[in-house]
Amino acid sequence: MDKYISRHIDRLLLDPNNYRFIDNKDYRPISIEEVPNERIQLRTRNFLVGRNEEGIADLITSFKSNGVLKLDPIQVKEIPDSKDFLVVEGNRRTAALKFLYEQWKIGNDVGKLTQESFKSVDVVLISDESPIQHLITMGLHHISGKRKWSPVNQAQLIYDLRFKHDMSEMEICDSLSITKHSLRRNLRVLALIDRYKESDYGDQFQANKYSIFEEVVKKVEMKSWLEWNDDTYQAENKVNEEKLFSWISKEEVIERDEESGEENKITKDPIITKSHEIRDLSKFINDSAAVEQMEERRSITAGFALSDAVGVQRLQKAMDNIGKEVQAAFQFSEYLEDEDYSKVAILRDKLDRLIPSSNGVSGLVQKSSNRYFSDISSHFHSVKVGSYRKLKNLDISQFSRVNIIAGGNNTGKTSLLEALYLLTRLNNIPTLIELERFRGRFYDEFHTKWFDKLFISSIGLSAVFNDTEIGLSVNKQETEEQIDKSQYLNSIISEAIINGEELDGTIHLFNNREPELYYQKSKVLCEATFTSPYRFNDDLLIKAHARAVENRYLDEVVAFINSKMDESIEKIEMISIENESRLMVSSSKLEYAIDLTKYGEGLQRVVEIALLMGYSQNGIICIDELDSAIHKSLLRDFTSFIQEAAAKFNVQVFLTTHSKECIDAFVENSYPDDELTAFALSENNDGKIISNYLPGNKLKQLVDSINLDIR
Repeated sequence: MDKYISRHIDRLLLDPNNYRFIDNKDYRPISIEEVPNERIQLRTRNFLVGRNEEGIADLITSFKSNGVLKLDPIQVKEIPDSKDFLVVEGNRRTAALKFLYEQWKIGNDVGKLTQESFKSVDVVLISDESPIQHLITMGLHHISGKRKWSPVNQAQLIYDLRFKHDMSEMEICDSLSITKHSLRRNLRVLALIDRYKESDYGDQFQANKYSIFEEVVKKVEMKSWLEWNDDTYQAENKVNEEKLFSWISKEEVIERDEESGEENKITKDPIITKSHEIRDLSKFINDSAAVEQMEERRSITAGFALSDAVGVQRLQKAMDNIGKEVQAAFQFSEYLEDEDYSKVAILRDKLDRLIPSSNGVSGLVQKSSNRYFSDISSHFHSVKVGSYRKLKNLDISQFSRVNIIAGGNNTGKTSLLEALYLLTRLNNIPTLIELERFRGRFYDEFHTKWFDKLFISSIGLSAVFNDTEIGLSVNKQETEEQIDKSQYLNSIISEAIINGEELDGTIHLFNNREPELYYQKSKVLCEATFTSPYRFNDDLLIKAHARAVENRYLDEVVAFINSKMDESIEKIEMISIENESRLMVSSSKLEYAIDLTKYGEGLQRVVEIALLMGYSQNGIICIDELDSAIHKSLLRDFTSFIQEAAAKFNVQVFLTTHSKECIDAFVENSYPDDELTAFALSENNDGKIISNYLPGNKLKQLVDSINLDIR
């Protein structure tokens, strides 16, 4: 059992095998017998302290200002046949205290520290810790925690757990609170780095090259060019692998003077020095002429300029500019004069010619959908929320057609819906902005400065959808890309992986400037909608109404309302007046149609959910607080309607409620419970949100027998 002890700072030995040293070119493994060696300890201390104490400057300031705080004690273990202790966790803090102890001995200022601070350092003695547990302890601090190691050191620890200690992927993910997507990427990157280290250029590896290798394994085009094998973690095209290594390395060449015959050795800088250059390279990697130009000029820009990719980029930039400038012209249209209308007409004709006359409209609609799956036989089977808002390491499986998410206030019900919705959008960052906008109730304008402040923690999600593993991570970081950084705030990086294909998205945030959004390509899993009594999406409802009319589903919606809510209602139509579209309701009691919003919130909610059920065909719908504004007497019939529509349109339903009447309605309605599942979210004693699962038939038995309330 672990216990607190106090020891002199001289009795605490630094760990020379600390994972933070692995990327140091002077590092070599040290046996336990060598650890007390004075030379080894001095070298380890130099690794930690750095030049001019830059490696521990923050800790020196903290110790001098606050003394030694006991909130996060140093962890040690006994060294066999020795009175000394090996520091397991807290090597930087130990190095800082050793440095300050030397300063105290020569009379220099050490702030609030006293002789007692160095004589009796409180530490936690770890007993019977296995090598695996030791690695997990460090991983929780330096991979999942706030004091992160460099990426290459994180990857090495994951590699050791996986292959040296034979832990399964799931065991590692659960232990370190990381996603399978993150784990596999780390292993791929480290495998490619190891190949680089074995190459002729291996002595040039430095930790700051990690992002370059990471970008290589993220890009589908680069992996295909390398003929990368995800099973063996190897590039099977060794010729291309060697080319890649040469591009990211300095090269020494011999040039001979033709007149004198003298030979001069010249060192040429790497072609690629930044990760964003790999993104540019991926756009023309299969264009041999562009690659040759890049090699000849030793410039990514030269290769990119010769390729077709530059045309695509210029087109996208032109389209972005057109959108911005048209919006500006529209805002100031009151100043248009007769000659300006002629110019607008000419521009309109040119834009019309950009759209193929035969099938332009249908082509654009199809492109905007951009779904990954052409056929969906199953939906979400399971989800792991590694990190999203309050939810941490939450695993839920055995989803069915209709899934009830129950629980008390502040148990993460809405967060779970949002996580599922985000997963269906893959690398589509505007979805995240949309969720934040509604969360913060920014219904009019939503400034990017607010989004930068609201996005405070990374997102890590994974799931099995349509029998395919998917993953999503979203992080905030400063970009390495060469952009105009005036008014720059931050960048949000979205990375999705599905069936081995990686999809990235980036949005640059600026203060008092429009954000800049970049995708190489963007896809979604399926159609997905999110409805809440606190959010209203006019545009989505207009689309849903149009599709309901097209599918002749609107008649069923009106028939339900007519029979269960208001028998006077005859039809619901979309009417547009001066470019403003509204849902209008015709009633036998009224001479003319009136706006839907003139009716009660219950009717509005039923119409919205019913229309979105049809719109979500072959996808999912997330319904937050289903019971809100709907009278309990209607719940039994409406829950049955939802289940019938879900089966008809192949929709997977996720809904939240904290109403026992709503849960009872699903159990007591006439629809079979074979495709009904309930999950109860609650907070345990450690403050972690956990989930309890009940299949529909079991739920019905318990409700009938003991009047169960799973909230």
